[in-house]
Amino acid sequence: MIFFYSGGVCQEINSYKTIVSGDFPNPAIWVVWNGSTWNPASSKPNSTNDIYIDQTHTLRLVANEEVKSVFINAETGAGQKLNLNNFNLNIYGTLNAFSGPAPGTPDNAWNSQNWIGNSISSRITFKGDSRVIIRKSSWSAQTTQSRFSVIFEANPGETFTLEAPLKALSFTVRSGILFQKIDTSVIPNACFTLSFNTETTVYGIGPFGNMSIEDGATFISECNANILNRSTSGSISALNFDLQNGGTLILEGNAPKIEAANFQLNGNLIFRGGTSPKSYLGSSYPDAATPQAAKNIELQGNQNLTLPNTLFLFGDLIKSGSGNFITNSTHLILAGSSNQEIKGFSLSIQDLTLSKTGGIFFPKNDLTITRSLTLTQGRIDFEGKNLIFNTSGLGNYSFTGGSWKNMGLLTLSNLPAVLTSSNSTFPFEDSKNGGIRKVQLLGNSPGGSLNISFTEFKGADFDPGFDDSDGSPILYRLFSFFQFSGSNLNSTPIELRISADKLIVDNVDDLRIVCTGYPAPGTHIPGTDPVNLWAIRSLKWEDLAGKNFTVGSYRVLSILPVIWLSEKAETKPQGNLISWTLASEKDNLLFEIYRSEDWEKGWEKVGTIPSKGNSSTKVDYEFLDQTSDIFRSYFYQIRQFDLLGESWSKVLSTEPLKKWEKPHLLIFPNPYSSGKLRLEFPRTNDQYAWVSIQNSSGKSLFNGPLDENTISDFIEPLSPGIYFITIISGSNQYSGKLIKK
Repeated sequence: MIFFYSGGVCQEINSYKTIVSGDFPNPAIWVVWNGSTWNPASSKPNSTNDIYIDQTHTLRLVANEEVKSVFINAETGAGQKLNLNNFNLNIYGTLNAFSGPAPGTPDNAWNSQNWIGNSISSRITFKGDSRVIIRKSSWSAQTTQSRFSVIFEANPGETFTLEAPLKALSFTVRSGILFQKIDTSVIPNACFTLSFNTETTVYGIGPFGNMSIEDGATFISECNANILNRSTSGSISALNFDLQNGGTLILEGNAPKIEAANFQLNGNLIFRGGTSPKSYLGSSYPDAATPQAAKNIELQGNQNLTLPNTLFLFGDLIKSGSGNFITNSTHLILAGSSNQEIKGFSLSIQDLTLSKTGGIFFPKNDLTITRSLTLTQGRIDFEGKNLIFNTSGLGNYSFTGGSWKNMGLLTLSNLPAVLTSSNSTFPFEDSKNGGIRKVQLLGNSPGGSLNISFTEFKGADFDPGFDDSDGSPILYRLFSFFQFSGSNLNSTPIELRISADKLIVDNVDDLRIVCTGYPAPGTHIPGTDPVNLWAIRSLKWEDLAGKNFTVGSYRVLSILPVIWLSEKAETKPQGNLISWTLASEKDNLLFEIYRSEDWEKGWEKVGTIPSKGNSSTKVDYEFLDQTSDIFRSYFYQIRQFDLLGESWSKVLSTEPLKKWEKPHLLIFPNPYSSGKLRLEFPRTNDQYAWVSIQNSSGKSLFNGPLDENTISDFIEPLSPGIYFITIISGSNQYSGKLIKK
């Protein structure tokens, strides 16, 4: 049975009501509704019971407690009604205010002294499944003295809905979804604001109050103004708005504003909904910060979103609906240490700065910058897409650090009048050979646009077969090369530079700019920079067209990536011998040797060889695989590691050793240290064999029938030295020498 009270509210069976002030667990302060009458309680309320705090009573917690719904008397002068006393009250239903004797009629929360309290460690936590947790006309934020914190802890995927304002000391969305509705029953529409205590004598006169959205939690707001502040009726902001990593903030208003002195937007910021173009998250109070930094920003739905004039982005920019980002007045600053992507669209931005301490930026589509591009640090992977900048002619390019790779085509529109190292250094990563292959153009510009493409190939030509224009023989040419084209290539002189970064350079003066198979136009300028390792050429702008420019040298092996001169695999009686020769070594670390019986089905590592150190001459290596069966065939491959990465030799193969070109004893592995020792000799299956082992002095150490396991166990602990093994099989005798390591 449900009791209906005048005003339209009701109370459920087993609801609790206070009859005096007192402590929550004390049954003497409670009566319980049985459907027709209130009766003395025999136990305290729990999560299945509504509670009513009547008239001038004060309910005090002495431990953490939980209830279904809370109804608090809100009449004028009600005084403190709920003393949380630094404990937590879990609510599985709603929070309500009422007037009149309980159950009373719905009313707003009244402005009374310390109505709920009494400190920031006093908490109300909403828990459970989806529901409206505060109903319209059953609560308000009128009270200035809300001395408690609120935690929203919905079950995963469940939604708590706010249909009335709420004031506290702090708000935390811990799990599930918190949905802040807008009041459409009034014109203009009003937001059901989250606000903070305004007791200036206790918490100061400036910004106060923290709101956090934790990992896995979501806060959705329909509002524009007054999503969050300290004082809705005044102009004082909250202190902190903290969207934590993994948290989600969804803004459905067309012009959302959060009034906070500090913003941390480290989670997912999503814009969606609305019936007109949207603006980015803003603020309007004089003490509020401008939210200019965010991690992930996503635009859903069909409305366009105008990004702010300055935006620091630490994560991804995502377009998942038909609406577009409006960026024609935005300076986008890519920062942070993780990978970043532009997803779902081709970015066209007014200004872009790359300032990443780690990770890689992936534009995913062609990147257009209408004005200025600044590179200070970080990396961009274009994955074959194009970059074009300064299309407006009003911007510039500035380079102090950073690099890009896998670029399709670089287009510099509206070249400046004078090109310098800061506005004309373009850092292409040479992923095939290592290092950053910077290209630099210095001097007066012909104007117009310039296109640069970088084509990468592994390795170099050590016999190019041509001389430079001054007669110097070119003895080295990197396979990777640059190509240039443009609209105003004329006879204006220019200095072209290409860096030999991460290549082995004995003397920077050896470097030349050459073309692929013929000398570069213009005149060689000797290099003098041992850090950037510039190859330098003086030529004319018109000389750039139609040619492939790259790094060369006029001394043999002055610059070399790792070059495999030869590799070989041979079957020996001691095991399979793998040998290889390098042209030179620099910053090499080690080699790993891999073996397979069927190289298409997988490999196993069988050994490691350290580097012999830097060398400008040929270096020989070998590895004996004593774990192989010399009567079987194998495939081998060598993996080389250096400071830049790794490289692989070609696949090698061995042939099984022919057992009996002439009758003899095969002992392997030999030399031997441990494991199974193999003894092979001509025999038939029915022949009995006897083994004798002597040391180098002729002393007999072992005599017995042939059993390879027994022989191995006997020899393994012997001291290093030379031993002679004799096998008698039928009328034949076979002897061999074993070297024990």
